[in-house]
Amino acid sequence: MSIPHSVFEELHTLCRNAWQRHLFSGFNGNVSRKLDAQTCCITRSGAPKGFLEPDDLSIVDIASGKLLEGLPPSSELAMHREIYQNCPDTEVILHTHPLHLLALDLISEADNFLNLPLFEAQVLRARLGFSPALPPGTLRLALSVAEAARTHEAVWMARHGLCCCGSSARDVLALSEELEHLAAIQLLTGQRTFSSE
Repeated sequence: MSIPHSVFEELHTLCRNAWQRHLFSGFNGNVSRKLDAQTCCITRSGAPKGFLEPDDLSIVDIASGKLLEGLPPSSELAMHREIYQNCPDTEVILHTHPLHLLALDLISEADNFLNLPLFEAQVLRARLGFSPALPPGTLRLALSVAEAARTHEAVWMARHGLCCCGSSARDVLALSEELEHLAAIQLLTGQRTFSSE
């Protein structure tokens, strides 16, 4: 089984754009796409997302996690598998480590995270679920994120990063960008607690 060139190009563009927007840095983060109901391709462990090559993608069986082709997959494979199995409409998953969201997480109380008196903030925050701080790459984190993803297109993993799920690369990137943009606005305003009035 091989990855169609169109799928590689889609993920290459997604990763390059996310890297240029500082959603990735170095080797962190991961991305995957369903190939069919049983399989997905996912970035390999240690792949530089800003310079993705065809051999940076691995094919795995969603149900078992068995590697079908390529190099060892991302350490967050379990999270991707759990989301695909619990959210059947999901076609693409983008897990990033956004600069402003991470900074905001370190200084913000949970109730104040992206809680801004902007109309778009209210709409976007409603699309965001939350997972507690759990060790990366663990089944506990995978299950927690998948549970939140049942009802939210984006999940913030405390002290870790952002996971966005959707039907296209365009959708997951756009949602990631919008949430990161809100975090930058909140940081620029001095991180004060806003009134709902």
